[in-house]
Amino acid sequence: MNVMSIPNRFEKESSRRVRFGITRGQALLFLITFSLFFYLLTELVFASSHTEPLKGTEVTVRDGDSLWTIAVRHQTETVDVRDLIQDIKEANDLQSNLIYPGQTLLIPDPK
Repeated sequence: MNVMSIPNRFEKESSRRVRFGITRGQALLFLITFSLFFYLLTELVFASSHTEPLKGTEVTVRDGDSLWTIAVRHQTETVDVRDLIQDIKEANDLQSNLIYPGQTLLIPDPK
């Protein structure tokens, strides 16, 4: 029997090397935090530039009115009716062309 093949139970175990640096989990956490920080920063910067209230005329919708008839009524020579309808929808946060009698709409001033 060879002496080298028998493990010595009194021998000191070899110590593990200490690993320096960051792990994948730490790198991922840093990347997510970094991205979230810059997303919030850009939201704050761009949100502050849109606080200016829109200027225009308030109109109350009457029976039989549509966005087209209201846009034609308030159209200027420099603005196309279709563009004015789109501006009215954006100014009033309308998702569709449906409007109702008694509803108040803001007609934005021409740009």
